[in-house]
Amino acid sequence: MFTDAFGKIWYKGNLHTHTTNSDGAYAPEETIALYKSKGYDFLALTDHWFHGEGRQEENFLLLNGTEFDVGSTVQEGIYHIVGIGMEKAPALTKRAPGLSAQKIIDEIHNVNGIAILAHPAWSLDRASEVAKLYGIDGCEIYNTTSGLPWNCRPYSGVFFDEMALLGHYLPCMAADDAHHYTGDETRSYIMVQADELTREGVLAAIRANRFYATQGPNFRVEIENGTVTVHTSPVQEVVFFTDTVWAGDRATVGENVTEATYKVQPTDTFVRVELKDKDGNCGWSGIYPVNKK
Repeated sequence: MFTDAFGKIWYKGNLHTHTTNSDGAYAPEETIALYKSKGYDFLALTDHWFHGEGRQEENFLLLNGTEFDVGSTVQEGIYHIVGIGMEKAPALTKRAPGLSAQKIIDEIHNVNGIAILAHPAWSLDRASEVAKLYGIDGCEIYNTTSGLPWNCRPYSGVFFDEMALLGHYLPCMAADDAHHYTGDETRSYIMVQADELTREGVLAAIRANRFYATQGPNFRVEIENGTVTVHTSPVQEVVFFTDTVWAGDRATVGENVTEATYKVQPTDTFVRVELKDKDGNCGWSGIYPVNKK
């Protein structure tokens, strides 16, 4: 948790983690204790096809969650969808006839949950197919356990850009998806600006897109009069991603960079920001539509 320059409180949390209730190496209480020890304010245990319960503690919130999946080959489409904040377990059964990604999203919503598309790059999800789905509430731009040495394709930035080209501005999240607990834990998270550390407060803030994804950098983005400005804790790189192929002020690189700007080009339709600090920790903004009439 930290309080920003405007007096607003931001809470640190991970929305995708596994325990021995499915295929994680740590038991639930071990996992909770570990994330608490690293300064997390909230956590969701999202074991595969297992409805994890939530609870409120003093200075800590455990959100209920589950990871659902459908599809067995990339050709047919493989979709992993995390549901959090559900009032009860959705009416879903693994390998049930007619199970689809849209069915999973709809059933998560039917119990007032939030549906998050997990690791689209790792799953080789195609933007043209995901764009056909309705109701995705968030998507992982970075998934720790999909990276080395555990797996591959942890970063989904290009997927976000392709979705934006199709007119879909997915809220941008980062998560550990920890299974092994050999370094894939307590790495990638979201910072949520909520009025209080309660289930209602945190879920409302996520639904309102009051969060950003990070591994360390704390930052804010302002857009005014055609200029995008980033204010950040000290980093070495700030990069503005748009759908204009070339722009002279796209990247700011140096020691202890705390501010960077980008002039929106007439051909831009969206802007998003990535940052990296001296230790290699990244931050990722959401996607901002620009030049929209």
